[in-house]
This record gives sequence, C-alpha cells and structure tokens, in this order.
Amino acid sequence: METESLTEVEKLNLDFPPEVVQAIQEILPSDDPFDAPDFNTVEYINTRFPAEQSLHHIDDVLEEMRLKITSTDDQIRTVVRSLTNVDQDGRASLLNAQEAIAELFSRFQDIKERAGESEQRVKEITRDIKQLDTAKRNLTTSITTLNHLQMLVEGVQKLQALKARREYGEIATLLQGVMNVLEHLNRYKHIPQVADLAHQVEEIRSELEKQILDDFHRAFHGPNAKRFAPTKELAEACLVVSELDPKVKRTIIEDVVKTQLAEYEVLFAGGESDAWLTKVDLRRKWFLKTAVEFEKTLAAMFPPSWQVPARLALSFCEVTRSQLSRAMELRTQDIDVGTLLHAHKVMSELESLLVRKYAGFQLHDRTLRSSTSTNPFVEDEQPVTPDTTNPFVESEIQGEMLSSPFHGAVCRCFQPYLKVYIDNVDKRLNDQIEKFASDMKSYKFEHIDAEESNVVPCCGELFTIYKNVLVEFLRLGPGESLGGLVEVLQRHLREFCTKVLRAALPKVGANIPMPKDINMKELTAVLAQVQTLWREGDSPKLSEDDVRRVCSVLVSAEYCEEMTGRLEAKLKEKSQPSLAHTISLTQEQDVFHAVLAQCIALLVAHVESLCDPALSSMTKVNWMMEQTGDQSPYVTAISQHITTSVPLVRHNLHTSRKYFTRFCDKLAAAILNKFVQQVYKCRPISGVGCEQLLLDCHALKAVMLQLPVVASQVRRDPPQTYTRMVARGMARAELVLQVVMGEYATHNDLVDKFNRLLPDATIADFQKVLEMRGVKDRASVLELYRQRTLGCTMDSPHRSPAVIITGNQPAASHLPVCQTSPTASITTNNAPSPEHEMSKIARLERMLKSRRLIS
Repeated sequence: METESLTEVEKLNLDFPPEVVQAIQEILPSDDPFDAPDFNTVEYINTRFPAEQSLHHIDDVLEEMRLKITSTDDQIRTVVRSLTNVDQDGRASLLNAQEAIAELFSRFQDIKERAGESEQRVKEITRDIKQLDTAKRNLTTSITTLNHLQMLVEGVQKLQALKARREYGEIATLLQGVMNVLEHLNRYKHIPQVADLAHQVEEIRSELEKQILDDFHRAFHGPNAKRFAPTKELAEACLVVSELDPKVKRTIIEDVVKTQLAEYEVLFAGGESDAWLTKVDLRRKWFLKTAVEFEKTLAAMFPPSWQVPARLALSFCEVTRSQLSRAMELRTQDIDVGTLLHAHKVMSELESLLVRKYAGFQLHDRTLRSSTSTNPFVEDEQPVTPDTTNPFVESEIQGEMLSSPFHGAVCRCFQPYLKVYIDNVDKRLNDQIEKFASDMKSYKFEHIDAEESNVVPCCGELFTIYKNVLVEFLRLGPGESLGGLVEVLQRHLREFCTKVLRAALPKVGANIPMPKDINMKELTAVLAQVQTLWREGDSPKLSEDDVRRVCSVLVSAEYCEEMTGRLEAKLKEKSQPSLAHTISLTQEQDVFHAVLAQCIALLVAHVESLCDPALSSMTKVNWMMEQTGDQSPYVTAISQHITTSVPLVRHNLHTSRKYFTRFCDKLAAAILNKFVQQVYKCRPISGVGCEQLLLDCHALKAVMLQLPVVASQVRRDPPQTYTRMVARGMARAELVLQVVMGEYATHNDLVDKFNRLLPDATIADFQKVLEMRGVKDRASVLELYRQRTLGCTMDSPHRSPAVIITGNQPAASHLPVCQTSPTASITTNNAPSPEHEMSKIARLERMLKSRRLIS
C-alpha cells in the first residue's frame, strides 16, 4: 500500500517556479531540509550517515522519520477538514452578500427618484429667473447698441466738420474711435440707418485720402516745394494716414523718397562721368549728406513706425545697384580688378553702416517675393501664404528674416563680373609662384635650432595669399560662385608643388617629370623611375646642405598637404551645401604626398649608398677562417655611416616625427635586405665563418635597433613596430647561417632542416645555400629537394609559388619550399638533435655576451 502511494506521489509534478518557491519561503520560513526546493535524498542520507560506524543508530532515525510522517499526515488531514468547513462558510457568506446587494440596490432606486423630484422643483423655481436674465441681457445690448449708434452719428457729423477745417490731430483720434464703433455695429449693417452711416464713414475716409494726398503733393511739388519745412498739420495728417488704406501711406513714402532721390538719379545717371565705378565715393558722400539732412528736417514729420529714413536708404541702394549694373554693361571692357575691388569695398562699407544703423528694419514679406523686385514699399500688402504642407517653411522664413535687407543691396551687381577677379587672381598667383621659384634657387637651407621649423617660408606665404583671396572673393559674391576660383586654386597648388618644392630637390632623381593629375599608380611609377635612375649609376649621395634641403622640402610638403586639407574643409564650409560635395583637393594632396615619398626615397638612398661599399666588402672576406674574432670591419663601417648621417636627418625632421619613423623603417629594410643578399654571396664559407657571420648579424642587429635614436641626447626606446621589423629582417640571415653551419649525415638531413627553418624559401635560395656549403654534387641534392618540394606541393594544392628567380635556372627550379616533406620521418634519426643545435646557439650567445656585443 505504501509502495503504491509513493508511486503516485512520484508521479505528481512538485517542481514549482522560482518565484513561487520564494513566495512560499517568505510566508512559511522553515529550516527543515525536507522543505528545501532542491532537496536531494542521497545527499541527505550521506549527511545523516557519513560513515559506516554511524549506522548503529539507524533504527532511531527510522523511528524519527515514521513520527515525522505521522505528524505530516495529521497536518494534512486537519487542513483537508478545514477546507471542507471553509466551503460551507463560503456559501453562507455568499448568500449574505447577495441579500446586502439587493437591499443596497433598493436604496439607490429610492435616492434616484427623490433626486428627480428635487431637480424638477429647481427647474420650476429658476424658470422665472432665466426669463429675467434674458430680458436684462437684451436690454443691456439694446442700450449699448443705441449708445454706439449715437456715438457713430455724432462722430460722422464731427468728422465732416473737422475734415473741412483740416484739424487732422482730432480727426486721427476720432476716426480711430469711429472705426471701432463701426466694427461693433458690423452685424447690424442690414439696417438701413446703420448702412447709411457706414457709407458716410467710407466717403469721409476717401475724401480724407484724397485731401491728404493733395496736401502732401502741394508740399513737395508745389511752387514753394524748395522752401518747404515740416508742419504740424502734415505730421498730424500722417497719424490719420495710419488709419486709412495702407496704399495711402505707401504712396506718400514713395513720393517722399522719389523726391529726395530725384537729384541723385540725374547726377549719377548711366551716361554721366560720375556714374562709373571710380566715383562711388561721390555716391556715398551724397547719400550720407542727404540722409543727415533728411533726418534733421523731414524725418520728424513721419511716425517712427513708418521707418522712412530706412526706406530712403534702401531705395538709394536699389537705385545705385541699378545704375552701376547699367554702367558696367555699357563699359564692360573698362572693368579692371582694382576698380572692381575699390567699388565693392566702398559699397560694402556703406552696407555695413546701414545694417548697424537700421538694425531693426525688416521687410517681412520681402523674402517671400522674387529677389529681383526693386520696390521697397510692400510691407503692408497681403503677404504670400507659405505652403503649410512643408514643415520647414516657417523656420526657413524666420532664418531669412534675420538677415538685414541691406546685405548685398548694392554689391549684388558685382557678382556677374567675378570672372574679372578670378582672372586677376590667376595672374597674381602665377606671378607669385614664379617669384617663389626664383627665390628658392637662392634660398639658404641653413642649420636650424631644435625649436625652429624648417618649413620653407614661401609655403606659409602661399596659404596666407589663399586665405586673403578667399576672404575677398566671398565679399564679392556668395558661396555658389566658388567653382571657378577652386579650379584656379587647384591648378596653382600643383604648380607650386612642381615648380617650387620639387624643383628645390637635389638634381638626383629630380629631373623626372611629375604627372599633372597624379594618382597612386602614377606615384608608384615615378618612384620606380627614381630607383631605376639610381641603379643606372646616378649616385644619390648627398652633402649636408643637400640633406638639409631634402628634409626642408619634406617638412614643407607635409605642411602643404595638411594646409590643403584645411583649405578644402574651409571651401566646403563657405560653399552652398548642394555644391560642397563637388569640391575636392585630394589630387593636390596626392601631389604633395608624392614629393614626401620622393624626399624619403632620396634620404634612404643617400644613407644606403654610404653603406653599400661596406656591404659589398663582405664578398671579399675569406670566410674559410679557423677562429672568430670581434665584429667585422664592414659592421663597424656601417655603424659609423649611420652614426654620422642619421642624426642630421633626425635633427632636420624634428617637427615631423612620423616621416622620420617612416625613413627609419625604409632604411632599415633596405640595409637588411642587402645584407641578406650579401650573406648568400659569402662563399665558400666554413663553420667558423658562419659563426663569425652570426656574430656580425647580432652586432648589425644591435646597430639597426639603435638607428632611430643613435647619437641622441634624449634616450627613448625605438617603436615596437620598428623593433619587430628589424628582428624579422635579421632572423632570415641567422636562419640561413644556421642551415649552412649545420652538420648533416646525409643530404636528406640538409633538405629537412632547410625546409623546417626556411619554409617560404625558393629553390634558388636552396641552391645558394649549397654553394655556400661548397656541396659538389649539387645536381643530385637539387633533384632531391625538387622531389620533396613537388611532393609537398601535391599534398598542399592551395600553396602558391613564392618568388620569381632571374638567371639561367630552369622553370622547374622555381617551385616553393614546403615546411615538411613526406620523407622527413625517414631521416629523423640521422638529423642532429634539438639539444645539439641549442648547445651551439648557447655557446654563440655566451661568446657574444663575453665580448659585450649583446646584453
């Protein structure tokens, strides 16, 4: 029975989610291990009976478990019974709740009925009050309307009387009140009396418009117009005009401005001598004098809100622009850049003065109209409604309104003639570059201090000229006209690089033509021509003055490359966003970078040529020596050449550490590559000779590691990339020597060790190793090596050939070497043990340390 119950319990899913287990533990905390969610039976038994000796009280434990089971059954039984009682109590509570809800519902119904009765009583009470309120409101409206009607009747009568006496001061105040009253009576215009009064008001307004215009016309065009002085009557008339049709105000302002500028239009007409660009000073003086007189006399007559002085200034700018444009069209051939710049300077200064003086003046709808409109009196016309479907229209209009109408009001007329300025800039830059080229021929590349920069002064002068040209051009025209200027700047940047910087280099390799539109492919071709020229016998050895010259040109080219990038960024910033992507000075930067690469190649070839005799002397040494000595003379010579030549380059490139590092990388790579090639030519050679060469390798490696900081007062470690490059370059020579100096029982051992130490070598390299060892039967060994290589190639189909060999070797000898061969396991027992090889290397290192060649 118990077994069946246990089986049923095991079938139950007693695994609860973690959150359920945590909630149970919070409500019913327990230290009993049986209540743990991760209870493990085996672990619990091992805890209770940790050893065999503890089984003697197993009966007590079983009795304890039976008591616990009995207690648990009693608790379960009690809970089950209590749940039965809870079910019965729940039914009783539900019945009580239903009865309480029914009683509550009946009470709500009663309250609702009483509320309805109360609302009906309130409506009956307030019905009479509402009628009284409506009557009061209608009576108040009637009284107010009658008052307005009486005020309108009296106002119309009084306006007619005041109009006849031209008492404009009282008319302005009264007319404003009459218009306000008429606006209140607008809904009663269907009544004949009100309509008649409204018609009378319109007639009075029309008569006032005609009367005021006649007064102003007599004042400015009558027989006493020349002796006219502002009157109080016309000043008060302006207040009346503010309440009339906006066209009246516009007509008056246009008439006043036209009268003030009538003399100017005659004096500076297109056919007059004073109309030319050289006489723009007279235009400015005339306007300033007229504006001062106007503000002292007539300006006070007009309300400040009319902004008549500002409109006079704007109209002057419009007339001036029109006259200058017409004059330049008639005398286009007479326009020169000096006259153009002078006229632009005078007019731009006048524009700036007007912008500051009339800072608050804005023609709000001017930006919404055509930019060709010359009518400045349009702010009271109906503005153009912007397209509400464009969410950016409002922000664009606001941005345009922030700009003063005086910006470019006159100077826009000079934009069609920007080509004159661009042609002048082209000529100026051409003359300046010729001057720079002439100055560079006599420029002294003298010794510089550590704090100085050896950038050629003409580089800074060139970009200062470029900056001034850009500033002048942007004053003459907007950013969308930059295209023609950019082409001129690009062309002269390339000419400066070719005629000034590249021409300043020493004659070695400097006579190779540089392509006009250079790219990386053409740059590589140019450098290849330089190297070919050097190999053909044009010695790249340089004097100290030549080294300083090359370093100065290098730093100058770096400066120009950086400044060209900044110039490109500035041009894009000042141009229109839609045209910014078309501006690029990348080709010009590539031209300067080509000069950089050529300078580095010159410096590397110079130091390399100094070391060539020492490296060439390696083949003249008898390497069949019987004992090793100190480092060979050629290593000492290389060290001396580096010690004397590299510090001069480093000092002159102290402001360009990046390119000095590149110079060191290329120089070290060139010397190490030549050293490895010379090692192959050291034949025949004995084991002691190999040890001497290994000694020289370590000594030369130490020299090359100190190349960037040689003879430097500031001690610093060379860059890690440089150190790794030197280590890799020297490791090949060391591996070749280890293969050559090894002792082999059979040729298979030689081939296996060569494959293991030099897996990327070619059959030509293996042939050179055989020649160094003095192997007589080289044909059979090469055949063995070829068989091993061919087998390895067939096993590794993805391996590709490595190096192309020149000479008379057959095509089959160009196969690459693989790392392991199929027959390597056959000769393993005959190969020297790793311990034997390590012992030889250890002896060599001890010898080097004893002679203090390595640390």
